[in-house]
Amino acid sequence: METKMKIITDTGSDILETEAKAMGVELVPISANFKDVIFDRNTEENFKAFYEKLRSEEQLPVSSQPSPAAFLEKYEAAEETGEEVLVILISSKLSGTYNGAVLAKEMCGYEKIYIVDSLQASLSLRLLVEYAVKLKEEDKGAEEIAGILEEVKHRTYLTGVPSTLLYLKKGGRISPVVAAVGNVMGIKPVLLLRNGEIEGYSKARGMKAAKSGMQAFLKKGEVDNCMPVEFAHSNNPEMGEEFRKETMEAFSLTESSLHEVGMAIGTHIGPDALLMAFILKESMK
Repeated sequence: METKMKIITDTGSDILETEAKAMGVELVPISANFKDVIFDRNTEENFKAFYEKLRSEEQLPVSSQPSPAAFLEKYEAAEETGEEVLVILISSKLSGTYNGAVLAKEMCGYEKIYIVDSLQASLSLRLLVEYAVKLKEEDKGAEEIAGILEEVKHRTYLTGVPSTLLYLKKGGRISPVVAAVGNVMGIKPVLLLRNGEIEGYSKARGMKAAKSGMQAFLKKGEVDNCMPVEFAHSNNPEMGEEFRKETMEAFSLTESSLHEVGMAIGTHIGPDALLMAFILKESMK
């Protein structure tokens, strides 16, 4: 018999609403706000419209974190039914969402709330949420699962490659000169989310070399088979599926899936980017 538990994450996990419902997970929205439209729902239609808007706009959207009230409502509902609450959220170094969840817990005063700062985002946050659902099905309680995730999150990684430097430039992460030269020369930064922050791990000339740079992380340690290696694309499923198949064959992986990058990370890496998330048996040196 499964533990009576409510699992909450934010839309920065890129878990679709239909997937969340099937998993028994509740989503709290992180929105991407353009001047004339707000995107705050994880649906395939919304993702498509978001990337169309992103391609056509000069300025990037502004992200808005959920208010403490969004969490408080869910906490109070759980307290009424006596459910434990497990909250797994986007890295506190990338968003204030975690702080809002903690504040809501203090406002609520309900003791059976366990909040995990995942230090992850997008695909790697999804991995931890999926793992939590799996552990819940094994009848583990919220406190125990939170403790497990606190250890596993330090062995969980997200790597990605943007197809263009335009959106990193728009976000002020690189200078216009670096972006212009890099695009002309076909330079692709291989990004790594580590310790809750996104870093430029290496550079590659062309997408083929960049994909090899992403795959190289799988050689840095033994993949933990507790969860699959996950792949994602930003508005280019054909490119994403090609990369997934290439990596599966090259590393003899037995389980993987392909998803779409949502607004939280998609804003910064832009369309036609690739992501890969994985859990290693030991932390990367």
